[in-house]
Amino acid sequence: MSSAFTLRGKRVLITGGAGGVGRAVAARMVAEGARVLLADRDESLLRQVADPLGGSEGEIDIIATDLSDTGGIARMFDRVDAWLGGIDILVACAGVGSGPLLEMAEPDWRYVIESNLVSHVACTQGAIERMRREGIKHGLIILVGSISVHIKAVGESVYNASKGGVASFAETLRKELIPHSIRLTLIEPGAIGSAMQPFSPEERARLVEQYELLPPEEVADAILFAATRGPGVDVVTLRIEPLVQKIV
Repeated sequence: MSSAFTLRGKRVLITGGAGGVGRAVAARMVAEGARVLLADRDESLLRQVADPLGGSEGEIDIIATDLSDTGGIARMFDRVDAWLGGIDILVACAGVGSGPLLEMAEPDWRYVIESNLVSHVACTQGAIERMRREGIKHGLIILVGSISVHIKAVGESVYNASKGGVASFAETLRKELIPHSIRLTLIEPGAIGSAMQPFSPEERARLVEQYELLPPEEVADAILFAATRGPGVDVVTLRIEPLVQKIV
């Protein structure tokens, strides 16, 4: 891929690295020569992502941790410091699905908010602190939100609360980071053909073929586009959805 801004040697942290989008982004970043640290809850799934990429041009490592927990975030950044030695790019893909509020116990909806919103804020803060401490001039934060905040479908109130928070956080923080030469991009995908969908792999594949779900690779390409723009280009918000996106 011809890049306006090379990723070779860049230190990249990808949260939600075992998910469909995280996997696809990791493959693209490593192929571009980046050093990539993947964070997610399940070590075995992370290994399934990292092991096939180990012989690529870049380097890849994993950290199994729960980002809904402050201790889990601290352990992840300990690994960022020890293995990456700093950070140039954060790609925050971590997230969980949600049911309707009326069907959820308080610990369950709190877990959604912690995983989808609080983790994005905490990971962003940790990345920015390291970029500023090191004097990184072209740092980049990429947060994966959702177009659900525009659709406001019935049954997605808790999920939308978390993703709406991500959108407002991203759109405001982006302006605050401009004086520090750190850019921030919000990616807003529609329905993605990943394990977060309540369908079997076969059904997901069928819906992708019918343009009702996005292939995770398409979302990864959108993320890579934002990550490879020149330092004077600010990709503010990039919305991408399947041709037949549900709207209710």
